Amino acid sequence: MPSPFLVVALSGLSSTGKSTIASHLPSIFSPPFYILTILHVDDFYKAQTDLPYRQGLLDWDCAQSLDWPSLEDAVRQWRDGFEIEEGKVNPQPQFQDAAVTGDHGKTQQDNGITQALVEQFRSEAPVLRPERGIQRILVLDGFLLFTPSVPATFRSTLDLKFLLRAPYAEAKMRRESRSGYATMEGWWEDPPEYFDKVVWPNYVEENKGFFIEGRVEGEINDGVCKKEGVKVWMGKADGLAEPLGWVFGEMRRMIEAGEL
Repeated sequence: MPSPFLVVALSGLSSTGKSTIASHLPSIFSPPFYILTILHVDDFYKAQTDLPYRQGLLDWDCAQSLDWPSLEDAVRQWRDGFEIEEGKVNPQPQFQDAAVTGDHGKTQQDNGITQALVEQFRSEAPVLRPERGIQRILVLDGFLLFTPSVPATFRSTLDLKFLLRAPYAEAKMRRESRSGYATMEGWWEDPPEYFDKVVWPNYVEENKGFFIEGRVEGEINDGVCKKEGVKVWMGKADGLAEPLGWVFGEMRRMIEAGEL
């Protein structure tokens, strides 16, 4: 009998559309067959005074910046049926129709995802047999979820792992176009060269093992990805409609096969 609890990790380089894609999944995997909750890893940063430094800059983009025990506790509470703290779940879906400010102060521009597309995916979600009961899905949205620096105790809680990627130039442009981020202490704006000195080096170091010869813009290492259960988005399309369809398709296929 398939487990009624699924934990899905949606990870990857900063500014690849993870939060936007995640925001649509509760509308696709919806009642009466599904209850889907989103948990944002960005809500589990340590206090700014406890963050490490990289090349003289505060490092918000490494494993050491996150409060892993609290994040593990939140996942455990979800499995046990408790409510996750308000404000850490299910943001408003971010559609193509207008630019809106989403979670954590991130401004979302035209992304190619329409209401009609979401409704299409919803109609294609598997209809579960009554004896299977409701499928509860927890989607973790974060820049770092299953790489070597992440505690093994946390990685072991993940059932399905997605890695979204974008070319260096595109990701840098997206990141540097953001006005800033809401933090516990107020508002953070990336200082000059933050992407090149902090974001990109951290991403390469953490994810190089999933790619041949460590080239994160090259071909994936099928053997490593298969062993670790990581699925990598290889598309290069503009917008987020195609990667949303890819995530949905992989989740649908595995739910239908009872693999999760």
